[in-house]
Amino acid sequence: MNKKALLGISLVVLFSLSVFFSPVTAQEQELNIAFNLNLLSPNTSPARNQWSLLMEQQLPKIGVGVTFHESTGWGNIAPRTWSYPVGVDYDYIPTYAEGGFDILFVGWSWDLDWDPTGLYDIPSTSPAGDNFYQYANPTYDSILNSYLTELDTPTRIQYAYQLQDILYEDLPAICLVYPRSLFGFRSTVSGVNGILIASSNHRAEYWDNDDHIIRYGIPADLRETNIFVAESYYDYQWMVATYGAMTMRNKDTSAWETQMANSTTLVPNAANTLLNISVVLDPDARFSDGEYLTAEDVKYTYELHMTPAVGSSSYSYLNTWFTSNDSIEIVTPGIGGELNFVLDGFYVFADLLLSFGLIDMYVGDGTGVSELISSYGYSIFNDMPGTGNAGWNLVKGSGPFMMQSYDSVASVVTMVPNPYYSGDAALLTELYLTFVAGKDSAVSKLIAGTLDIMDAQYFPVLSDFEGQAEIEGVLIKDPSHQEMGMNLKHPQIGTGELCPIPGVDSARYIRKAISHAVPRQTIVNEILEGLGAPGITATPDSVVEFNDELEPYAYDLEKAIEYMELAGYEIYPPTPTETGIAGLVFLSFLGLASILAFRRFRK
Repeated sequence: MNKKALLGISLVVLFSLSVFFSPVTAQEQELNIAFNLNLLSPNTSPARNQWSLLMEQQLPKIGVGVTFHESTGWGNIAPRTWSYPVGVDYDYIPTYAEGGFDILFVGWSWDLDWDPTGLYDIPSTSPAGDNFYQYANPTYDSILNSYLTELDTPTRIQYAYQLQDILYEDLPAICLVYPRSLFGFRSTVSGVNGILIASSNHRAEYWDNDDHIIRYGIPADLRETNIFVAESYYDYQWMVATYGAMTMRNKDTSAWETQMANSTTLVPNAANTLLNISVVLDPDARFSDGEYLTAEDVKYTYELHMTPAVGSSSYSYLNTWFTSNDSIEIVTPGIGGELNFVLDGFYVFADLLLSFGLIDMYVGDGTGVSELISSYGYSIFNDMPGTGNAGWNLVKGSGPFMMQSYDSVASVVTMVPNPYYSGDAALLTELYLTFVAGKDSAVSKLIAGTLDIMDAQYFPVLSDFEGQAEIEGVLIKDPSHQEMGMNLKHPQIGTGELCPIPGVDSARYIRKAISHAVPRQTIVNEILEGLGAPGITATPDSVVEFNDELEPYAYDLEKAIEYMELAGYEIYPPTPTETGIAGLVFLSFLGLASILAFRRFRK
């Protein structure tokens, strides 16, 4: 072989080796595993099963190994988390290997007002409360106290924003996604606040349709007879439209506003430990038969809820705040009367206590509820509307609609406007709530125009509505979120004591790294089929106090590894020491130049 050929082969080999040793991205090369975690997830949700398995695959991409992933029932999860026997073997919830947990996949549901009491504050650390994260931040607790005692709404919302900023930074829980409900609507329907309809707080007086009739399809039977025994989401959908309350959610903002009251005033004591609510009723408020609402009607309604023999579904809740019937005082009796509600504690969300549907106590002809109970006892609360001794009297309300018919066999409720409603008059002439069996049947009826609203509990998907000019699928925010709960006593992700750079800052860097490893949009698109949104912080984006200035942690594995390195971990494998990356890159360019020179020489 001549010298020219030998030189050419040598340079080609040199160039090939230099390219072989050139650096690759984190996604392409095998990384060092800094430490291992165990994952714990409930097996009750197919979607959650999928994204927990996805995260099992994602964590090694940032140097966090997964030793074991237990997907099991709540009966096995509780003893490792909020029901862990603190004080037996450990005075805290330990790691999974020691009988506790490392990371728990869990979801939380909320009201439309965000009340995180008992979840992240120090006094609620398990087993005292649901703070199984064992999160301890005195600054958070101080702001939480201000949030829960501030009666000025704009100021209180600013405290809520600060709390969410802290949770966003500290990450005791890494929010994954915000679920969405999918309703089907005829395109002619207007005035529906999606969040309110999904939470049974809707204001149906503002709904409308081209023919001023709305037929609302539900996938389950109507079974509950009146507001006192109500627990079903479906029955609440007709009850909210027929029973007037002192407060209701605003049709646009979802904030509280007066309905059957002219004014409500929260009056704290000097120490902000007790609260009274002063209510002045609307003197024009009437029931659907023309009878005026009185202060006595209001007091009697609440007394019934707090009477065990009635069997009210709200008994426990109201007895938490009112010690007895004497807690509700009539200051001025009669029409347009004034009441004083004396709370056994301080409750900044007290407007919720005023949102119970009201009934007519006494009419004088034997049809008032107190008269019916005197004649027939508490069994009247089991009578279906329009039947038995109760007749229509337990469903006679002061809301924007009144019940025209109730078919318990077919599960159809027909409502028409209440001519005596003191608020804005209903735009519809008729409102139907009707049972339709099965998603496919409901979609077909929506397309045909025999339904105008299809409830989200049919669990449709977006493709069910594609290509249909007259209908649309509307995504509505759920008051819930899905998260990865972190054990803040874990030596790497919690205390950071076993990190190469020990301390809580390193643990927080690791939690941020894990958050950047969550492909939230992939979860939304591929697992939830579009029925969700990327999670931001452990607060649903549907609540009134949501901080919309925050953004989701971006899916960025390089950024995640940078955070791991801030904790002292070397995630990238060490490069060859003889030459280093710079030398190899230089050799690659040298090899290329020599080959080009050799080719020129041959010319």
